[in-house]
Amino acid sequence: MAKADHVAMPLASWISIAEAAADAAGEVLRHAFRNNLTVEAKSDGSPVTAADRDAEAVMRSIIARACPDHGIRGEELEETNAGNETVWVLDPIDGTRSFITGKP
Repeated sequence: MAKADHVAMPLASWISIAEAAADAAGEVLRHAFRNNLTVEAKSDGSPVTAADRDAEAVMRSIIARACPDHGIRGEELEETNAGNETVWVLDPIDGTRSFITGKP
């Protein structure tokens, strides 16, 4: 998609991309939920697991394929296409502490 084309992208296309990314991340997270997780501390002291990173990576892959010029800012991985007019903001697990303890 050309840079100017993202403005004309129908809302249904945006929703379809977001749903595909969420579904793919959900699949990654279902396999990790209530399993033995290795927990690390980020520089701010908050917890992170491989599931957090893997879920964000799969979401980024789907978005990048559909909208290669869009920026992506995530909680776990480096920002891509910084400064782009359109930026996706990802937080693969909102509540990592609950996820780690197996709480729904």
